[in-house]
Amino acid sequence: MSDTRNHSKIDSITGLRGLAALLVVYGHSMRWFSLPFASNCSGEIGVSVFFALSGFLMAYLYIGKDFSALSVTGYAVHRFSRIAPAYLFILLLSFIIHTAFYPDFTYAISEANILRHLFFSGNVSVFWSITPEVEFYFLFVLVWAAANRYLTRRSDITGLALLTLGCLILMAYRDALPGTFVGSKLHYFVFGVIAGVIRSKMDAQQLNVKSLNFLHALLVAAMVSGAVVILAGHGSAILPFADYEAFYSSLLTAVFGAFAVFVFSFSSVVGNFFFANRAIIFCGECSFSIYLLHQPVIFFFHKYLPQPLPLIYLAPFIVIVLILSWLNYRWIERPGARLIKSIGRVFEHKFVSAQPAATSVQIMERELR
Repeated sequence: MSDTRNHSKIDSITGLRGLAALLVVYGHSMRWFSLPFASNCSGEIGVSVFFALSGFLMAYLYIGKDFSALSVTGYAVHRFSRIAPAYLFILLLSFIIHTAFYPDFTYAISEANILRHLFFSGNVSVFWSITPEVEFYFLFVLVWAAANRYLTRRSDITGLALLTLGCLILMAYRDALPGTFVGSKLHYFVFGVIAGVIRSKMDAQQLNVKSLNFLHALLVAAMVSGAVVILAGHGSAILPFADYEAFYSSLLTAVFGAFAVFVFSFSSVVGNFFFANRAIIFCGECSFSIYLLHQPVIFFFHKYLPQPLPLIYLAPFIVIVLILSWLNYRWIERPGARLIKSIGRVFEHKFVSAQPAATSVQIMERELR
């Protein structure tokens, strides 16, 4: 099977990722700033969108493409290059700050836990969400392999059936699983994957633009109305969750996250206005750095400024977070990703060049039989 699809970048998805990062920043800022509104679950909403986006993009980009050692290697290189540079840089910087300067630093990375964080399995502060994300990267290889086997051998659904059964079992026991285990958040990834598969099979050019504008306007109106209700202190009416664990456990939030990602992956005037403008795309490009850096900025604001932080400091706080995130994206994320990809290309080149030799040996063996 060969799939020559070349999915182009979807700006609105990048913008949606930027919104998710800003929601997390808002959720963590409430505790320190004298904000006029207190919104529970805003950070959880942002993280759930991140999880749904991962499932969506993995399926959208890879399901239907050839599954081979070479393609899986390329997939692994791209995933690692996306997450590793910023993560490892901030992790090591946090280790230095915590052990040498500020024992109370928000990212308490020490000799006792740095190894597990280096292997992307830590749980300190926001690093906890990286663990199920990376675990899903491994799980998706099984999803890709099972889907490929079904697409190339229509009568063979064994792999998909077993994988579906395993996912259903994990999802059934998600409340009993550790929060850093992919099984506890699997429903977000699964619904994201389903949305990504459906999206990859649809031709956006054939959709009714007026219908998309109406649907996007309806969703945006619902999101804005929900935000107003939550900020007004009536959030329990539409988000009836006792705590963040109940929120993450809900199938409804997983379905809504995947649906929002799916719908806004199509282009429309309304959708582009909100999620494909330059400001939100900028936040989307820097979203991982925003996610990792906003807590340290909050820490230093809290350490050296009066408590609680007056609202006047909110604007400088946001500006500093965005500037530091852009610098980290510009000087750490992108160069690091290019370096990892270049190393990966060298490995792939050697791997590809070795294939004809292996093929010749196999041909000779068949001829000698």
